[in-house]
Amino acid sequence: MSRALVALMVFLATVGTAVAFDWVTYVNDRFGFSLRYPADVFAPERRSDAGDGEVFVATQGHGRLLVGAFENRDGHSVASYRDLIRRQSYADYEVSYAPRGQTWFVLSGESNDKVFYEKVMFSCQGRVINSFALVYPIERKRQFDPIVERIENTFRPGPGCGGHATR
Repeated sequence: MSRALVALMVFLATVGTAVAFDWVTYVNDRFGFSLRYPADVFAPERRSDAGDGEVFVATQGHGRLLVGAFENRDGHSVASYRDLIRRQSYADYEVSYAPRGQTWFVLSGESNDKVFYEKVMFSCQGRVINSFALVYPIERKRQFDPIVERIENTFRPGPGCGGHATR
């Protein structure tokens, strides 16, 4: 069997596994952002007192999913917030993926033993910053990478600003 065919079979098996999970929708009550995550992989660990985010832990394998939003009181641009996050949260990682758009960015990379992926979206004309991040053991990449992709595809900022982030 060719190496390409084996790689394709492994990929399809991994993607099929990600699809087979029990995907549920998380909607943040305060800011309205949402995403879908596999409830049989991640369990809620704690919710912030302010209602702006939640931490989920992997039921197997030490992964963490962090979701949240907050008012952009410091007036960060996409570029300035990306640089801040890169310095403060991922200084010990080799960032290998960092695309950026007008209202969003992604940072992803690895350390010796962990992988991270964070997506950030600005909403409400830049007054609200919405994000999710996954951190998981490097030896679990085959399990978590398809999950990251599916969560990313479902991640949406809140549909309106309402009373949030008014100056």
